[in-house]
Amino acid sequence: MDKNITYEPYAHVIVRLLQEIIYEENEKLWNDLLQYQLPITEFFEKIAIALIIDKKDGYAYLKQIEIDEEGSTIGLVKRISLKYEVSLICVFLREMLDDFEINNVEQNNLYITHKQLKDHIELFFKEKNNKPKLLSEFDRHIEKIEELGFLRKIGNKDGLKDDIIYEVRRIIKAKITNDVLEEFKRKLEQNG
Repeated sequence: MDKNITYEPYAHVIVRLLQEIIYEENEKLWNDLLQYQLPITEFFEKIAIALIIDKKDGYAYLKQIEIDEEGSTIGLVKRISLKYEVSLICVFLREMLDDFEINNVEQNNLYITHKQLKDHIELFFKEKNNKPKLLSEFDRHIEKIEELGFLRKIGNKDGLKDDIIYEVRRIIKAKITNDVLEEFKRKLEQNG
């Protein structure tokens, strides 16, 4: 290691932001992010990336800045194309979170079991041909949604798959906006 090279005290925060969402529960990283928010923001702005921090809901992530009228970006942050089924589950999760926030004043976070989520999805597919396909691949879709950071496994009472408890992460509101919800619903109506 070259002893003449000096590193910024927030370099680890920049690296982590490039890899994933930072959540408030990672106290050291979160505190460093808040402490060095200005230089981190300035660093990313120089490369056409916005640092988005939601202190209320306790998360931070990077968003590409459009650099021209056509909506072009520098392409550093990967855009992930989601399968239809994953998108559908994400839309359900987003709507469930919206309903929870409107109707619940006692709890801060929305928790749902694997079985509850599967049952909710099944209701939607009562008369659909692709219901068996969705349910057979359901676990793989849920794993993908966990990778995206929209669900966090927090427990499992009896060790059974159906008893896994997830927290629905509020980052889903930032990634699946109201505009995205409306567009997805419009496509569902056209295809259904």
